[in-house]
Amino acid sequence: MDRRLNDIIPSRRDALRWGGLALASTWVDGLVWPLQISAQGKSTPRGTARNCIFIELGGAISPMDTWDFKETRWTPQDLDVTEVSKGLYLSQTLFPQLAKNMSRVALVRSLQAPELIHFNGQYHTQVGRSLNPAIAREIPAFGSVVAFELAKQRRERDTFPTYISTNLTKARAGSIGAGFLPTWTTGLDLDPSTVFAAFGGDMSGANQVLSERWRLLTELARINEGQRAAMGQKAADYQTFYDDAYKLLTDARWPQVFTASADDKQRYGDDEFGLGCILARNLLGQNAGTRMIYVYDGDRWDHHSGIFDKQAEWNHYRTCQRLDKALVSLLDDLAAMPGQAPGKTMLDETLIVAQSEFGRTPGMNPVAGRDHYKGAYTGLYAGGGVAGGRVLGKTDADGSTCLDTGWRHKSQPFMDNTVATIYSALGIDWKKSVDNTPSGRAYHYVDTVNLGGSAMMESDEIGDLFA
Repeated sequence: MDRRLNDIIPSRRDALRWGGLALASTWVDGLVWPLQISAQGKSTPRGTARNCIFIELGGAISPMDTWDFKETRWTPQDLDVTEVSKGLYLSQTLFPQLAKNMSRVALVRSLQAPELIHFNGQYHTQVGRSLNPAIAREIPAFGSVVAFELAKQRRERDTFPTYISTNLTKARAGSIGAGFLPTWTTGLDLDPSTVFAAFGGDMSGANQVLSERWRLLTELARINEGQRAAMGQKAADYQTFYDDAYKLLTDARWPQVFTASADDKQRYGDDEFGLGCILARNLLGQNAGTRMIYVYDGDRWDHHSGIFDKQAEWNHYRTCQRLDKALVSLLDDLAAMPGQAPGKTMLDETLIVAQSEFGRTPGMNPVAGRDHYKGAYTGLYAGGGVAGGRVLGKTDADGSTCLDTGWRHKSQPFMDNTVATIYSALGIDWKKSVDNTPSGRAYHYVDTVNLGGSAMMESDEIGDLFA
């Protein structure tokens, strides 16, 4: 038993400490309260979704080989490309399951990126705006904004954080904290490669030791209450973090999140991405407070060379088939789970988005790969009120230029507009602004000032996605 406890308790502590690292990156010393929030325009949030799962395809999937297929001299002969619906071509080799399920998803082929560097692009994807070093420390992840906005809907029995991510501490930009928002909106990042062993199974013995240690820690905190108070807001916020972590660890629903059958692992894939999608499914299934989940797929899609080299460790055959398994399994399982509203499924109530930080060059480079490209790329959307089978936007013959933006604006949509779409689906007014930030600069939920490029940006949702 001692060996078991010594093995488990440190690993559980390590898994949760990532939340503390994100907490440490927030602007707790400059926190202003109450926040002065105002509307900067008229919006009508749809409220078609209760939850959101955002999947980041780190490194950038190649649109012209996948979701915006273009036949070129570089196209491999074994992709088995077929027209799955009018004007929609997809490789049966790369996406054998998704090709049968395109009626359940929608594509936006006109997205534009303002940057071409992974760090900047992944930061932008996580926060919904371009990087401004002058105020970066106070900018929250959009998941933290969701947590802040949905706080009023939390129930007494909700012990899980509203915002949970997987694998983000391994991203180029790391896991972005809550910025100027209250620290309780900070996302809890879970490493799928370790948390199933750390939290799954029978943890009763470990919880007995945890309870005793918590009792001792609480007593020490009471004795040193005066000293902690003198340390200011940061000490209070860390205490809140520890309190919430204890409630989480002692909730009987928490270990259930980290159960994955042999069938689950076969269907989703027994790797960080497949397990991350299983975590997303299980978190929603427990109905314990988590509403926003960010699944990071690593930098597996950064194919600067050998994009179709089957001998390479990572190539498009492997990455696409990996995504295909997990994504369709997630769609299937959520569609089979009951939602909160009568007659609704969990998929009906959950908006799923899969998107990269930018696109890839239309032409192959000299080493049979594709480099970074910002002119046009594709995002995938499903559930949560999205009308499946739609393809919005159009590019030219090689995917280099956007010919049709696919929505009611002449300018192309950005990641910022995907964030506006997520806010709208969750019933959040994306036109809001926070006026009393630590820097004194107004924070707009969707900012039309695109610091990463000269293109004009609309602060609007991609409304054409919805029925």
